[in-house]
Amino acid sequence: MDIVVDTSALIAVIVGEPERNTIIELTTGNTLIGPGSIPWEIGNAFSAMFKRQR
Repeated sequence: MDIVVDTSALIAVIVGEPERNTIIELTTGNTLIGPGSIPWEIGNAFSAMFKRQR
């Protein structure tokens, strides 16, 4: 099954947010698809997190 993901779900998995395990469980074995802008969106999110010292 194809699952459309957004940047917030990917960031949650990368940084270990509480919903990380649920996201992994729900998407394991499926094809993740998303817009081509995801790399830039992740870059912007990490830049903002760095500026806030998170």
